[in-house]
Amino acid sequence: MRTPLALLVIGSCWVSLAYADGDRMIDKKLAKVDTDKKAPSADSADNDKMTDGEPVPGTTAMCIDQEIADRLAIKRKRRGAVDRLFVKQGRHEISAGGGYYASDLLSGTYIAGGSYTYHMTDETAVEFAGWWTHANADIIRALEDKRGTVVAETYAREIFAESLLVWSPVYGKLRLGGAIVHFDLHTDIGVGVIDSNTSRGAAGVLGFGIKLFMGQAVAFRIDARNRTFRQELLDERFLVNDSAITASLSLFLPFHN
Repeated sequence: MRTPLALLVIGSCWVSLAYADGDRMIDKKLAKVDTDKKAPSADSADNDKMTDGEPVPGTTAMCIDQEIADRLAIKRKRRGAVDRLFVKQGRHEISAGGGYYASDLLSGTYIAGGSYTYHMTDETAVEFAGWWTHANADIIRALEDKRGTVVAETYAREIFAESLLVWSPVYGKLRLGGAIVHFDLHTDIGVGVIDSNTSRGAAGVLGFGIKLFMGQAVAFRIDARNRTFRQELLDERFLVNDSAITASLSLFLPFHN
């Protein structure tokens, strides 16, 4: 009786130990599976990161690529063009001013006039200008004495009517005193007509200048222009290159950009 009871006790103990070992093996396998899920192998990580040659969202490669893209976008934004403080496109410019006129055949004198400019873009415009000056009496009297010829009108007026194409390739700003002033540089090319006692005909016009913008409706401009035409004086004809430097005040319409 004791022998079968002892065998039964030993068998139940062995079964309990076997179940315990089995439970421990199952726990180890489950723990291994969880570890594999949390830390995938290098091959699986590479496969996850690349799908058809493109990074999968959420991976380290995607984060690096996005960071580089953000930096490049910031650099492009810094290098981008800054909006103009003074916009000329589609606006009308009315100018009036005067300056100094230097003639090849006559002495220097003053010149006065004005212009109308329509700005097709911020860089290109068409301009129509009219200027008035006169022949200098001192040089004419000297010619009269030298040749023994009397010129009837010693203060003969000269009128210039011009049509020009204006190109403004440079726009910038500079410091004048304590203020920042925006400016542009422009070049002019065109043709003109001259009405005077010594010349009636066409002229070629070439020039350059600068505009200093004050506010959104007013600008101060300085222009230097050369006019090439034929001039007749005391029965002789000459091809002259007369120059003028003028300062003008410009008003832009409409008054705001």
